[in-house]
Amino acid sequence: MSFIRKMKKGSSVYLVKVESYRQDGKVKQRVIEYIGKEEEGRVIPKKTTQSDFNITKVTQFLDILTVDTIGKSLEIPDFLGTNSKYLLSLIYSHLIKKVSVYKLPEWAEKTEIVNILKLKKITAKDLYTAIEKFAEMDFEIIQKMLAEKFRAIEDDNRIAVLDITDTYFNGKDADWKSRRGKDGKYDKLIQIALAVTFNNGFPIMHKTYEGNISNIKIFVDMINDLKIYGYDSIIVDRGFSSQKNIDNLNEYGLKGIMGIRLSNKIGSESLSKINRDEIFTKECQLELKNTKVYLHGFDYQKGRLIAVFNPAIEISQREKYFEKTDKSRANKYFGYSLIYHNLSITDRQAVSKYFDKDIVERSFKKIKGPISLHPLQVWKLENIKTHIKICYLAFAILAYMEYKIKPIGMSATEALKTLQGGYKVNIEFEDKRNIEKVVTLKKIQQQIIDSLNVVYKM
Repeated sequence: MSFIRKMKKGSSVYLVKVESYRQDGKVKQRVIEYIGKEEEGRVIPKKTTQSDFNITKVTQFLDILTVDTIGKSLEIPDFLGTNSKYLLSLIYSHLIKKVSVYKLPEWAEKTEIVNILKLKKITAKDLYTAIEKFAEMDFEIIQKMLAEKFRAIEDDNRIAVLDITDTYFNGKDADWKSRRGKDGKYDKLIQIALAVTFNNGFPIMHKTYEGNISNIKIFVDMINDLKIYGYDSIIVDRGFSSQKNIDNLNEYGLKGIMGIRLSNKIGSESLSKINRDEIFTKECQLELKNTKVYLHGFDYQKGRLIAVFNPAIEISQREKYFEKTDKSRANKYFGYSLIYHNLSITDRQAVSKYFDKDIVERSFKKIKGPISLHPLQVWKLENIKTHIKICYLAFAILAYMEYKIKPIGMSATEALKTLQGGYKVNIEFEDKRNIEKVVTLKKIQQQIIDSLNVVYKM
């Protein structure tokens, strides 16, 4: 039986047609024909010198099929309505290639996405029409249905992790004032608040806000909706820190863990009372993933305020302080950070949960990195919001894929990169017969698709 496989010679990778044969009781393989060469993830096909068949096409296949399988298992095509197929091509391209709407049709011709989505053709006009229709849909319904699916999977399904990021926007609809972003640049911003589940980082909901909306208003808006979604506990970092938000947490009857900015007032009222010899002991020690910290708690605002002392951070902060020429604003509390919580758990449990919250930070990195949220190369505010929704659905697929392949110790982005070599080859014979073959998979590629229940015809 003949099939297509990869062969590596030196630094080059070739596609060849091979056949199996038996010799001395053992199954061996021999090369029948050279098909093409793989360069930078692309296959450059070459016609065979024999007259019985030609390689007419080599297309990207297995990574797209995998993403489509995950999307269908989450029922995303059903959520998107009549224009789902064109919207799915946008969502999938964000995960695989990150091409613009204008260039997507050209990319599609080199892949199996048209056949996988059962489309005749993808044009820019079709894509823009689908985007316009998508903007008119009630995305909250889609978001809520996905959240319910993820909540059924999540073990601890009442805790949400909340964070906010921003991205620059210079569109004509931005009539609000510029402000400084996290990188120090002053410009007009769009703020994106994202809530994910605590254990697996599944997306629960997102909202977009103008650049000048305060974190207090965003916090109230998000916790109100999260309560409607059925979540009664939240974890947020110091970006939302304020006395008002602690009051809001208690006023809305929610439980939570919140990072608190270290102010002079809190320092004088709380940290000044800590005896270093008392906190820097084995009894107060808590071991985290990459470090050891020391805890001291106080009763505070219907909950607990925990001082977290990290000796490694103290050394770093002191070194930076020594490098400063102006030392008039010396910090008395090097190495300390503060965490507030009103949960019925111990201070040690609260601190452990808080430092496990980086799952939402990793989520934003995926959205801004592999899914390509930033930069936003569109000018209308509604188009930006639609773009963010597409990124959100792409992230939902990526998060679920990561959950499914966790047992094999690989991230979703690594898995998709590994599957890029799963090409489909079209072979045309002299008598005009056509057959399609998938390149023989490596062991790890087969392991990935088995974990994700991806099925295809050989």
